[in-house]
Amino acid sequence: MKTNKKSKDELICLKTGSKAKIIEYFEHKNISYAKIRINMKFENSSFQVLKTVDIENIKKEFNYS
Repeated sequence: MKTNKKSKDELICLKTGSKAKIIEYFEHKNISYAKIRINMKFENSSFQVLKTVDIENIKKEFNYS
């Protein structure tokens, strides 16, 4: 696995409406991925979810803010 670059792109999750941020881009077996941190709130709690997404599928799951 090779790390290419870091970015701080702000995103909005289409499923939950939560704020998200791309924290890292990397490549594995000639496929580019982005590691995304999603900040979710539920009632009085907040938590973070890390998700790895194929770069081609980011627009299917997130909107750029």
